[in-house]
Amino acid sequence: MHRQIANRRTDCAQRGFTLLEAAIALVVLMIIGLGVASLFTYAIQANSRADDRELAMAIAQKRMEWLRTIPFNTQTRNVPYSFPDGGLGATNAPVNETITNAGRPYVVTTTIEDLVTVPPANPDGGAPIVKRLQVSVTPLGAATAFETVTITTQRSTQVTGIY
Repeated sequence: MHRQIANRRTDCAQRGFTLLEAAIALVVLMIIGLGVASLFTYAIQANSRADDRELAMAIAQKRMEWLRTIPFNTQTRNVPYSFPDGGLGATNAPVNETITNAGRPYVVTTTIEDLVTVPPANPDGGAPIVKRLQVSVTPLGAATAFETVTITTQRSTQVTGIY
């Protein structure tokens, strides 16, 4: 009889999980698994947006470098802007173009603004001598404004005198 009681104690000590404990453990693991799955989804989307921004930056830099290669002088300062054969004339409104890079579409917005002009009483009065060039590139279908890349620079002529 003593041996039967000892066996019962051993049986009780070696009992496994109950069905309720196993169900609770599965629910906890499921919640953790769904959290990890959503983290992977977020990471994939963030990587895609980063790729878009990287390509947008390359487009903006290329366009700005092209604008900076145009000499800013009396022959080009009022020639209308158009890519790839235009000049540095001020744009009345931003110029939008849609281009494709690496199979992804982007909207390139170029704005050229006259900041400083020659005073009216001087030769070439009213002619621009300082311009602001701005290039913004946005992935088509961007969800937020944070996906837009903008580069701005200023150009000046080599006009002598006090203005």
